[in-house]
Amino acid sequence: MVLLFRFLLFILVFVTGPALAEVQLSSAWIRALPPTQPVTAAYLKVMNHGEQAVTITGARVEGVGRVEMHTSREVEGLVRMEQLSTLMLAPGQTLSFAPGGTHLMLFDLVTMPQPGDSREVCLQLASGPEACARADVRKSAGESQHDHHQHH
Repeated sequence: MVLLFRFLLFILVFVTGPALAEVQLSSAWIRALPPTQPVTAAYLKVMNHGEQAVTITGARVEGVGRVEMHTSREVEGLVRMEQLSTLMLAPGQTLSFAPGGTHLMLFDLVTMPQPGDSREVCLQLASGPEACARADVRKSAGESQHDHHQHH
C-alpha cells in the first residue's frame, strides 16, 4: 500500500505538476454579443514556459457545448476562417488568440455570456492536463477589466 501511494504521489508531482506550471494562460476574454447570436469568440494569450514543445489539441469553455480553434487567413483578397485541429507552441513561445487571427469559436451556448460575467476557459494539451484561466466577458478588445462595472 505504501508503494502504491508513493507511485501515485510520483505521478501526481512529477508528471502533472510540472506540465501544469509550464503552460500559462492570461488576458482571457469572451466577446459579448446580442443574446440572439448563436456563436461568439474567446481570446487569450498562451505562454509555454517549459523546455518542451506543447501541442494544444482543443479547448473547453464553461457553459459552452462546443469549442473550436480557428484562424483567419487572407486568401485571394478575402479573409476566411479555417478550423485548426492542433496548435504547436515551442518552448518559450507566446501565442495570442486575438480578433482577426487565431481565436476560439464558441458554439452551442447555454446562454450568450453578458458583460460582467466570467467563464472558465481551458486549453486541452496533448500531454494530458488542461491549462485554465478565468475569462471576463466584454464587448470589445479595448475594454479594460473594470469596464464591466459600468452601465451604458
